[in-house]
Amino acid sequence: MQIKRYILHLLLCLLPIATLAQEQAPATDVETSPEALHQEIGARMMQYVDELNELAIVGNMQVSFSGTAPLTSSYANVIKEKVDMLDDHYKSINLRWTTFIQAMQVDIADDEDLMTMMTNVEQLKQSVADSIAAKKECCSALQDFVHAEELLAGQDTIYKNLYHKAFELSLLQKLTPQLEKLKAREQTLFAQLQSSYQKAQQACEILPALNKRMPELDDTFANIQMISTKIQETAYKPFIQRIKDYLIGLACVAVMLLFLNMMSAKYKQFKTAREQAKKYEEMMQKNGGASNYPTI
Repeated sequence: MQIKRYILHLLLCLLPIATLAQEQAPATDVETSPEALHQEIGARMMQYVDELNELAIVGNMQVSFSGTAPLTSSYANVIKEKVDMLDDHYKSINLRWTTFIQAMQVDIADDEDLMTMMTNVEQLKQSVADSIAAKKECCSALQDFVHAEELLAGQDTIYKNLYHKAFELSLLQKLTPQLEKLKAREQTLFAQLQSSYQKAQQACEILPALNKRMPELDDTFANIQMISTKIQETAYKPFIQRIKDYLIGLACVAVMLLFLNMMSAKYKQFKTAREQAKKYEEMMQKNGGASNYPTI
Protein backbone atom coordinates (compact mmCIF):
# COMPACT_ATOMS: atom_id res chain seq x y z
CA MET A 1 0.00 0.00 0.00
CA GLN A 2 2.80 2.42 0.84
CA ILE A 3 4.54 1.63 -2.46
CA LYS A 4 1.36 2.49 -4.39
CA ARG A 5 1.06 5.80 -2.53
CA TYR A 6 4.70 6.62 -3.26
CA ILE A 7 4.24 5.90 -7.00
CA LEU A 8 1.07 8.01 -7.09
CA HIS A 9 2.87 10.87 -5.34
CA LEU A 10 5.76 10.64 -7.80
CA LEU A 11 3.41 10.78 -10.78
CA LEU A 12 1.66 13.83 -9.37
CA CYS A 13 5.03 15.59 -8.94
CA LEU A 14 6.11 14.80 -12.49
CA LEU A 15 2.80 15.86 -14.04
CA PRO A 16 3.40 19.68 -13.79
CA ILE A 17 6.87 19.29 -15.28
CA ALA A 18 5.54 17.31 -18.19
CA THR A 19 2.76 19.84 -18.70
CA LEU A 20 5.24 22.75 -18.67
CA ALA A 21 7.49 21.01 -21.20
CA GLN A 22 4.52 20.33 -23.42
CA GLU A 23 3.53 24.00 -23.31
CA GLN A 24 7.06 25.22 -24.07
CA ALA A 25 7.99 22.82 -26.88
CA PRO A 26 6.32 23.24 -30.27
CA ALA A 27 4.15 20.29 -31.20
CA THR A 28 6.31 17.94 -33.22
CA ASP A 29 4.93 15.54 -35.79
CA VAL A 30 6.63 12.88 -37.83
CA GLU A 31 5.39 14.57 -40.97
CA THR A 32 6.58 18.10 -39.91
CA SER A 33 9.50 19.25 -42.05
CA PRO A 34 12.66 20.67 -40.46
CA GLU A 35 11.99 24.02 -42.17
CA ALA A 36 8.50 24.28 -40.70
CA LEU A 37 9.77 23.30 -37.27
CA HIS A 38 12.51 25.93 -37.44
CA GLN A 39 9.96 28.58 -38.44
CA GLU A 40 7.76 27.63 -35.49
CA ILE A 41 10.74 27.79 -33.13
CA GLY A 42 11.65 31.22 -34.52
CA ALA A 43 8.08 32.43 -34.01
CA ARG A 44 8.17 31.25 -30.41
CA MET A 45 11.46 33.07 -29.89
CA MET A 46 9.91 36.29 -31.20
CA GLN A 47 7.16 35.94 -28.60
CA TYR A 48 9.81 35.96 -25.89
CA VAL A 49 11.41 39.01 -27.51
CA ASP A 50 8.07 40.85 -27.39
CA GLU A 51 7.55 39.93 -23.73
CA LEU A 52 11.04 41.06 -22.78
CA ASN A 53 10.69 44.34 -24.69
CA GLU A 54 7.43 45.11 -22.88
CA LEU A 55 9.11 44.33 -19.58
CA ALA A 56 12.09 46.51 -20.52
CA ILE A 57 9.83 49.51 -21.22
CA VAL A 58 8.25 49.24 -17.79
CA GLY A 59 11.58 48.51 -16.12
CA ASN A 60 13.17 51.66 -17.58
CA MET A 61 10.75 53.91 -15.68
CA GLN A 62 12.63 56.11 -13.23
CA VAL A 63 12.12 56.07 -9.46
CA SER A 64 10.77 59.59 -8.98
CA PHE A 65 9.89 61.61 -5.88
CA SER A 66 9.74 65.22 -4.73
CA GLY A 67 12.86 66.82 -3.34
CA THR A 68 10.92 68.71 -0.65
CA ALA A 69 7.62 66.88 -0.05
CA PRO A 70 7.62 64.43 2.86
CA LEU A 71 8.58 60.87 2.05
CA THR A 72 6.93 57.98 3.87
CA SER A 73 7.72 54.32 4.33
CA SER A 74 4.42 53.44 2.65
CA TYR A 75 5.45 55.27 -0.53
CA ALA A 76 8.85 53.56 -0.60
CA ASN A 77 7.22 50.17 0.02
CA VAL A 78 4.74 50.65 -2.84
CA ILE A 79 7.56 51.38 -5.27
CA LYS A 80 9.48 48.34 -4.04
CA GLU A 81 6.41 46.12 -4.50
CA LYS A 82 6.08 47.28 -8.11
CA VAL A 83 9.72 46.49 -8.81
CA ASP A 84 9.33 43.10 -7.12
CA MET A 85 6.42 42.37 -9.46
CA LEU A 86 8.66 43.17 -12.43
CA ASP A 87 11.29 40.85 -11.03
CA ASP A 88 8.77 38.04 -10.57
CA HIS A 89 7.53 38.54 -14.15
CA TYR A 90 11.11 38.36 -15.43
CA LYS A 91 11.80 35.17 -13.47
CA SER A 92 8.68 33.59 -14.97
CA ILE A 93 9.81 34.49 -18.50
CA ASN A 94 13.32 33.26 -17.78
CA LEU A 95 12.03 29.90 -16.49
CA ARG A 96 9.83 29.35 -19.54
CA TRP A 97 12.64 30.42 -21.87
CA THR A 98 15.15 28.06 -20.25
CA THR A 99 12.73 25.13 -20.50
CA PHE A 100 11.98 25.94 -24.13
CA ILE A 101 15.66 26.20 -25.12
CA GLN A 102 16.54 22.95 -23.39
CA ALA A 103 13.70 21.15 -25.19
CA MET A 104 14.66 22.55 -28.60
CA GLN A 105 18.43 22.72 -28.26
CA VAL A 106 19.12 20.06 -30.94
CA ASP A 107 16.93 21.77 -33.56
CA ILE A 108 18.28 25.23 -32.67
CA ALA A 109 21.86 24.02 -33.03
CA ASP A 110 21.09 22.87 -36.59
CA ASP A 111 20.05 26.36 -37.74
CA GLU A 112 22.40 29.36 -37.76
CA ASP A 113 19.56 31.90 -37.76
CA LEU A 114 18.00 30.29 -34.70
CA MET A 115 21.37 30.35 -32.94
CA THR A 116 21.65 34.08 -33.69
CA MET A 117 18.11 34.72 -32.42
CA MET A 118 18.85 32.76 -29.26
CA THR A 119 21.97 34.86 -28.64
CA ASN A 120 20.00 38.08 -29.15
CA VAL A 121 17.31 36.94 -26.71
CA GLU A 122 19.97 36.07 -24.12
CA GLN A 123 21.46 39.56 -24.47
CA LEU A 124 18.02 41.15 -24.15
CA LYS A 125 17.33 39.02 -21.07
CA GLN A 126 20.57 40.19 -19.47
CA SER A 127 19.75 43.84 -20.23
CA VAL A 128 16.32 43.52 -18.63
CA ALA A 129 17.79 41.69 -15.63
CA ASP A 130 20.40 44.44 -15.11
CA SER A 131 17.72 47.14 -15.36
CA ILE A 132 15.52 45.44 -12.78
CA ALA A 133 18.51 44.87 -10.48
CA ALA A 134 19.34 48.59 -10.68
CA LYS A 135 15.74 49.48 -9.83
CA LYS A 136 15.81 47.14 -6.83
CA GLU A 137 18.98 48.85 -5.62
CA CYS A 138 17.30 52.25 -5.97
CA CYS A 139 14.27 51.03 -4.02
CA SER A 140 16.46 49.74 -1.21
CA ALA A 141 18.32 53.06 -1.12
CA LEU A 142 15.04 54.99 -0.96
CA GLN A 143 13.79 52.78 1.88
CA ASP A 144 17.04 53.31 3.81
CA PHE A 145 16.83 57.08 3.41
CA VAL A 146 13.15 57.27 4.41
CA HIS A 147 13.87 55.07 7.44
CA ALA A 148 16.70 57.40 8.49
CA GLU A 149 14.49 60.48 8.11
CA GLU A 150 11.69 58.99 10.18
CA LEU A 151 14.04 57.54 12.80
CA LEU A 152 16.15 60.66 13.36
CA ALA A 153 13.21 63.07 13.25
CA GLY A 154 11.79 61.68 16.49
CA GLN A 155 15.02 61.69 18.50
CA ASP A 156 15.35 65.37 19.48
CA THR A 157 12.90 65.17 22.38
CA ILE A 158 14.17 61.73 23.40
CA TYR A 159 17.77 62.94 23.61
CA LYS A 160 16.86 66.08 25.52
CA ASN A 161 15.08 63.92 28.09
CA LEU A 162 18.06 61.53 28.23
CA TYR A 163 20.46 64.40 28.90
CA HIS A 164 18.19 65.86 31.58
CA LYS A 165 17.96 62.45 33.26
CA ALA A 166 21.73 61.93 33.01
CA PHE A 167 22.34 65.30 34.66
CA GLU A 168 19.99 64.43 37.54
CA LEU A 169 21.71 61.08 38.07
CA SER A 170 25.12 62.76 38.14
CA LEU A 171 24.18 64.89 41.15
CA LEU A 172 24.48 62.01 43.63
CA GLN A 173 27.37 59.56 43.79
CA LYS A 174 25.11 56.66 44.79
CA LEU A 175 23.23 57.06 41.49
CA THR A 176 26.38 56.44 39.43
CA PRO A 177 25.43 52.82 38.53
CA GLN A 178 22.11 54.05 37.13
CA LEU A 179 23.93 56.77 35.22
CA GLU A 180 26.27 54.22 33.65
CA LYS A 181 23.31 52.08 32.57
CA LEU A 182 21.68 55.09 30.98
CA LYS A 183 24.91 55.95 29.14
CA ALA A 184 25.15 52.36 27.88
CA ARG A 185 21.57 52.47 26.57
CA GLU A 186 22.25 55.79 24.89
CA GLN A 187 25.43 54.45 23.31
CA THR A 188 23.50 51.53 21.79
CA LEU A 189 20.79 53.87 20.53
CA PHE A 190 23.31 56.25 19.01
CA ALA A 191 25.04 53.36 17.20
CA GLN A 192 21.71 52.49 15.56
CA LEU A 193 21.09 56.10 14.60
CA GLN A 194 24.60 56.47 13.20
CA SER A 195 24.20 53.28 11.14
CA SER A 196 20.91 54.54 9.70
CA TYR A 197 22.47 57.95 8.96
CA GLN A 198 25.38 56.33 7.13
CA LYS A 199 22.96 54.28 5.03
CA ALA A 200 21.19 57.51 4.11
CA GLN A 201 24.52 58.96 2.96
CA GLN A 202 25.13 55.87 0.81
CA ALA A 203 21.59 56.16 -0.57
CA CYS A 204 22.42 59.64 -1.87
CA GLU A 205 25.20 58.14 -3.97
CA ILE A 206 22.73 55.73 -5.57
CA LEU A 207 19.92 58.30 -5.88
CA PRO A 208 21.53 61.76 -6.33
CA ALA A 209 18.08 63.41 -6.14
CA LEU A 210 18.13 62.68 -2.40
CA ASN A 211 21.00 65.17 -1.93
CA LYS A 212 18.41 67.97 -1.75
CA ARG A 213 17.00 66.40 1.40
CA MET A 214 20.35 65.63 3.03
CA PRO A 215 21.18 69.03 4.67
CA GLU A 216 18.21 68.80 7.04
CA LEU A 217 19.20 65.25 7.95
CA ASP A 218 22.79 66.42 8.53
CA ASP A 219 21.62 69.11 10.98
CA THR A 220 19.39 66.67 12.86
CA PHE A 221 22.17 64.11 13.23
CA ALA A 222 24.69 66.79 14.25
CA ASN A 223 22.41 67.93 17.09
CA ILE A 224 21.88 64.36 18.25
CA GLN A 225 25.62 63.69 18.14
CA MET A 226 26.33 66.82 20.21
CA ILE A 227 23.83 65.80 22.91
CA SER A 228 25.16 62.23 22.83
CA THR A 229 28.66 63.54 23.55
CA LYS A 230 27.36 65.55 26.49
CA ILE A 231 25.56 62.50 27.89
CA GLN A 232 28.68 60.32 27.63
CA GLU A 233 30.76 63.01 29.33
CA THR A 234 28.31 63.37 32.21
CA ALA A 235 29.76 62.11 35.49
CA TYR A 236 29.35 62.62 39.22
CA LYS A 237 31.12 65.65 40.64
CA PRO A 238 31.10 66.99 44.21
CA PHE A 239 29.07 70.13 44.69
CA ILE A 240 32.19 72.22 45.37
CA GLN A 241 33.76 71.04 42.13
CA ARG A 242 30.61 71.97 40.23
CA ILE A 243 30.75 75.47 41.71
CA LYS A 244 34.42 75.79 40.72
CA ASP A 245 33.70 74.62 37.18
CA TYR A 246 30.82 77.08 36.98
CA LEU A 247 32.96 79.98 38.17
CA ILE A 248 35.76 79.01 35.80
CA GLY A 249 33.22 78.97 33.01
CA LEU A 250 32.04 82.44 34.01
CA ALA A 251 35.65 83.64 34.17
CA CYS A 252 36.34 82.32 30.69
CA VAL A 253 33.26 84.06 29.40
CA ALA A 254 34.27 87.30 31.16
CA VAL A 255 37.77 87.16 29.67
CA MET A 256 36.32 86.53 26.23
CA LEU A 257 33.92 89.44 26.59
CA LEU A 258 36.74 91.69 27.81
CA PHE A 259 38.85 90.74 24.82
CA LEU A 260 35.99 91.41 22.44
CA ASN A 261 35.27 94.79 24.06
CA MET A 262 38.93 95.75 23.83
CA MET A 263 39.09 94.79 20.15
CA SER A 264 35.88 96.70 19.50
CA ALA A 265 37.28 99.83 21.23
CA LYS A 266 40.50 99.65 19.22
CA TYR A 267 38.56 99.29 16.00
CA LYS A 268 36.45 102.34 16.87
CA GLN A 269 39.62 104.34 17.63
CA PHE A 270 41.17 103.29 14.34
CA LYS A 271 37.98 104.15 12.47
CA THR A 272 37.79 107.60 14.15
CA ALA A 273 41.44 108.36 13.39
CA ARG A 274 40.99 107.36 9.76
CA GLU A 275 37.93 109.63 9.43
CA GLN A 276 39.82 112.55 10.98
CA ALA A 277 42.75 112.02 8.62
CA LYS A 278 40.38 111.96 5.68
CA LYS A 279 38.72 115.22 6.80
CA TYR A 280 42.15 116.86 7.27
CA GLU A 281 43.21 115.85 3.78
CA GLU A 282 39.97 117.19 2.27
CA MET A 283 40.46 120.50 4.12
CA MET A 284 43.99 120.86 2.78
CA GLN A 285 42.83 120.23 -0.78
CA LYS A 286 40.00 122.74 -0.36
CA ASN A 287 42.37 125.51 0.84
CA GLY A 288 44.77 125.09 -2.05
CA GLY A 289 46.89 122.21 -0.88
CA ALA A 290 49.95 122.12 1.28
CA SER A 291 51.58 125.16 -0.55
CA ASN A 292 49.60 127.65 1.60
CA TYR A 293 51.15 126.30 4.77
CA PRO A 294 54.61 127.33 6.01
CA THR A 295 57.38 124.82 5.58
CA ILE A 296 60.60 124.42 7.51
